[in-house]
Amino acid sequence: MIRTDVLPPAVRFASFPCTGGGMTLKLLLANAPNPTDNRNASNYACYPHIGIVQLATATREALGDRVDIRVVDGGISNTETVQRAVRDFAPDVVGISALTPTYSEALKIADTAKACGARVVLGDDHAIFFPEMILRNRPQIDYVIANDGGEIPFVELIRSLLGGSGPLSEVSSLAYRHEGRIHVNPAPKYALSLRNTIPDLTFIDDVLDVYAENYRVQFGHLHGHQVRPVTVNNARGCENGHKRCTYCSIADLTVNTGDPRGFWKTIDQYNREHGINLFFEVYDSFTASPRYVDALIDSTPPHLKRRIDDGELQLMVYARALGLTKRNNVDKLRRLGVTRANIGLDAADPEMLEAQRKNKTTGETNLEAIRMLNRAGISVHASYIAGAPGERPETLDRTIAGIRQMLGEVELSSVEFSRFIPLPNSPAWDLLVDYERPNFFKSSEEIDRYLTDLGITVTRDDREEMFARFGDRDLLDIDELGAFWADNFTHISEKYALERISEVDEMVCAHNVRTGNNVG
Repeated sequence: MIRTDVLPPAVRFASFPCTGGGMTLKLLLANAPNPTDNRNASNYACYPHIGIVQLATATREALGDRVDIRVVDGGISNTETVQRAVRDFAPDVVGISALTPTYSEALKIADTAKACGARVVLGDDHAIFFPEMILRNRPQIDYVIANDGGEIPFVELIRSLLGGSGPLSEVSSLAYRHEGRIHVNPAPKYALSLRNTIPDLTFIDDVLDVYAENYRVQFGHLHGHQVRPVTVNNARGCENGHKRCTYCSIADLTVNTGDPRGFWKTIDQYNREHGINLFFEVYDSFTASPRYVDALIDSTPPHLKRRIDDGELQLMVYARALGLTKRNNVDKLRRLGVTRANIGLDAADPEMLEAQRKNKTTGETNLEAIRMLNRAGISVHASYIAGAPGERPETLDRTIAGIRQMLGEVELSSVEFSRFIPLPNSPAWDLLVDYERPNFFKSSEEIDRYLTDLGITVTRDDREEMFARFGDRDLLDIDELGAFWADNFTHISEKYALERISEVDEMVCAHNVRTGNNVG
């Protein structure tokens, strides 16, 4: 059973007491949890939410004992636990990380923070999508950081609130209210190669064992030794970013890689100081920058290379099937110590792969990539989607047949089969809401041709209903979105999709492979 909310408040949060003179700002950083247990990924609560730890580290490094910081990961607790932490700590500022599926819980945490007199900062993908709408609709939110690289803007904001720098108008990427108006400051791109603070795990040292136990329950059978996992993030982006997958809602897919030496410094430090031996590099696609992968190999310190070769240090990565079949990439992953790969296979039907904009990926490509990984001793987490644009019973049959074939031919560590949910900042959102001004299709006419090829007809009245229902809302009901999508953009019902997903889950479990489902 996954452990959540298991530690007493006295040890769940790390605090750094302030000893200097002058004003001290109490800061609590929280990751909003998923609202329900039935839409969690198979590895949910197995790894720390490293982003809020990085913000805490950068803030402390910049401001020292002028800030007293606590970090709370809702992924291993729940909304009530985070709210209790807010009330107990009585912070001056609460920073909340929210994705679209977790935004409803973020608002509950914000309500509690505001009731305690704190100023509230919202960040992460959902905040980037709707900064002005959030400030217009949600009085409990004071500030929004609208940048995928939030480290520098957040520190600038806290410094400004302490009175140590200029006005809010000089805080990059900040959305805020002033004199009855909403202001959004310019949001520059920040290169990870120039600034990428190593998150200090001391902030969450008392809960690292919780993640380790959750991982053991889910995936301990894949290892011959005790595993202590953590998330690292020294690179971002995807090689498919110019034509992102239909469902992809990641804020920024531009390839942005950090210093390879910084990556190894993180590995070495985490292993020595905290006993971490499994590192999940959450780079959106590890094969997106061949030059970066080569640089990682070339810069591997000899003492870490020996430990990798002995199996003492291991990596997990995201990758695209098409990228894995090129440039000897699987062997490169093996040399870097990768023992698990997370791949979005999405479908086994060629029509659905094309509808999901998989960029020349085929069912054969997917199978060959997993075979190559298996031969290299790398286990695979495979994810699929039911209900992509134009999905029909026969296309879903072909995907399920492909999953059955894969289970019979290759070793998989986990399989997620999830229903399609259209999320903001995705091509699917262009189809649903942003039809007049699409972000990922060239024009409304291109959307019309795309849907016509899939046998989908959307009338002007339909468009008006869609925009009225979803177009001016910052709080979105995931279940409502899923049902509406199935009714209007597929040839199957949501009920049918969920029944087939349940069928696959039973099939996967019969092969002693983990299941889960995911959104976003």
